[in-house]
Amino acid sequence: MKKLIVGCITVSLILIGVVLYQNNFDMKIEDELIQMKEGKLQLEYALPQNKTKEKPGIVFFIHGDGPTTKNADEGYYPAWEVLAKENYISVSWDKRGVGNSEGDWLSQTMVDREKEANEVIEWALTHFDVDKEKVGVWGASQGGWVIPKVLNDNNKVTFAIGVAPAVNWLRQGKYNTIAAMTEEGKTKAEIDTTLKKEAAINKFLEKDDYEGYLESKLDDEPLSKERWNFIIKNMSLDATNDLKKITKPYYLIIGDSDINVDVSETELIYKEELPRDILTVHHVENGTHQMLKKRHQNTHTGTVLEAIWNPRQIFSPDYFKALKESLPN
Repeated sequence: MKKLIVGCITVSLILIGVVLYQNNFDMKIEDELIQMKEGKLQLEYALPQNKTKEKPGIVFFIHGDGPTTKNADEGYYPAWEVLAKENYISVSWDKRGVGNSEGDWLSQTMVDREKEANEVIEWALTHFDVDKEKVGVWGASQGGWVIPKVLNDNNKVTFAIGVAPAVNWLRQGKYNTIAAMTEEGKTKAEIDTTLKKEAAINKFLEKDDYEGYLESKLDDEPLSKERWNFIIKNMSLDATNDLKKITKPYYLIIGDSDINVDVSETELIYKEELPRDILTVHHVENGTHQMLKKRHQNTHTGTVLEAIWNPRQIFSPDYFKALKESLPN
């Protein structure tokens, strides 16, 4: 029995050691609470461990939808490590009303988020001594509507990395419904029924008739008034006009297993609107909307366990390769 106990303890210690090792990222993480015009923001940034004679570059991470934390529950760490090894600082922050950041992200438009990003960029460029030719913005999903605005309006930003950005809000929502239900094995009749329901909800949204929407009982779990207002503010979004104005390098990263965004449409429109000499498209094989391997398309216990065991391994390797190739030398 004593040998068995000792053996179990030894195995446990080895497993703990492996997990700690795999979660020890080659970068230095720091936090800072800063005062902005609309209230305090909780920032987190990752600094390169290895000092070089060259000034580092810097990349600002613009979140997608939802109440996202400054490091996306540490989901950004593998990407930040890639950037740190390339001598880049990564900067991100809790969304408004999340963590220690003040305010409410559901009250924001994409223009509000652009202004917020520009404030953070201004703070960071006075806080860090960086290479002014290597100042980038990274935007995922909904953040893809923000970064073209920042790229166009902020003359201190020199490049952008868009990860699975949509072009049109309403078309993206319809595509997501069809693709997700198809993935679940739903029939065409079931999909058509859902699309009709969503079209009816959009009619209420267009009229801003929240009471009528509630009375319709179209949703078993109705949208909150806060989410309703957020959708109304943003449902007319279309990135096309912002794309037409871009004159700086834009790196588009899209996965072949994305069921959230029609990346074929995204690629087509980006190629139509951006000059060839500034647009680079990276195709991520076996990559989902979050750049995870396809087997992690839907979060489940296996994904969580693998993320704990080795967080780098849940991502498609092509994603990290694309990130490296999207950085100015």
